[in-house]
Amino acid sequence: MMKRKVLVVDDNPKNLQVIAALLSQNNYAVEVALNGKSAIKWLSNTDFDAVLLDVMMPELNGFETCEIIKRSPEHTNLPIIFLTARHDIESITEGFEKGGVDYITKPFNHQELLVRLDTHIELKQSREKLVDVNKWLTSEVEKKTMELQEANEQLLQLDKAKSDFLNSISHELRTPLNGIVGSINLLKALKHEEHTEEILSLLYSSVSNLEKYSYAALQISSLQLKGDASLKLQPTNILPIVHSLVDRIMAKSEKEELEFCFNADREELVVNVDYTFIQNALNSLFECSLTFTAKGKIEVEICSQGEESKIIIKDTGSLYEGQELNHFFKSISNQNHQFLRNNAIELYLAKTIILLHKGSIEFKNKEDGSGTITTIKLPTIKSYEYVD
Repeated sequence: MMKRKVLVVDDNPKNLQVIAALLSQNNYAVEVALNGKSAIKWLSNTDFDAVLLDVMMPELNGFETCEIIKRSPEHTNLPIIFLTARHDIESITEGFEKGGVDYITKPFNHQELLVRLDTHIELKQSREKLVDVNKWLTSEVEKKTMELQEANEQLLQLDKAKSDFLNSISHELRTPLNGIVGSINLLKALKHEEHTEEILSLLYSSVSNLEKYSYAALQISSLQLKGDASLKLQPTNILPIVHSLVDRIMAKSEKEELEFCFNADREELVVNVDYTFIQNALNSLFECSLTFTAKGKIEVEICSQGEESKIIIKDTGSLYEGQELNHFFKSISNQNHQFLRNNAIELYLAKTIILLHKGSIEFKNKEDGSGTITTIKLPTIKSYEYVD
């Protein structure tokens, strides 16, 4: 244990010698001063646990010395014990008024001095511990308050996102449902079968859209709830995934005036992904391009730049409207409730999946206004055993 440090101040060298010897024998570290000025100088450079201060000294007496010491903020809690032959009530009162914590008259009992000194040092240390605990508690309260504020802000954001999402889903589901109900009513009203095939095609399209929106809504809800805990990441060659999706979209398309192109600058490009989710994200993006591109060309390019893998989708379809093309990065709000590319649910689903993979996604219109460009970036890995 560290020795407690005491400063003894007395203009009588013999008194200093007696007190210093007593304290040293009882495991105190002792420094001495012959006058008030020396004591003040000591205290300006050294930390002490207590001061034993004689009252009757030349130039600065003990009361004056104590008053000067107590003006310093760092000595507010320093216990100063007066040692003096004066024991009148006025002197004792003055000692306490000047900042002393105790008053021991000479000649003093050695054991009494040690007990009082030990008590006041213990009180000082307890006060310091209490201050430290209060500071720690204040810090913890501030930290917890900030955490609660952040959590509350996140809850508010999630609540808004949920509200926007439900509004959007309500609209997206209502549209195909209206198509289904309307088609059924038309079938009931028909007396001839001349329009049956057309109406059945409309029914099939509405049901397909309803299934697509429902599936996307469930995926988005699950991902928002579980976050990246939903993912089962493993090194995967992305090229076969993209190639098979492009082939599927080409086979699915009935648009005769639409051309598809696929280009890659390498035969394999490995990224750390959840196979199913990344396939769903890319499929959603391809589906969106197909939906909003009536004719022209859909091009898919794959390349690698440094530590990033890029998948670029270019089409000649309808443009994004407004100045802020990436508004769905914040939520899936559908303010105008129109069939615009900006609020397609496929884009929001793809965005959610890509960001969970620590990647990025950018949507923009071509500078010449002939279509749009979607750029997906995913971290590339070099050493791997991948899933083909």
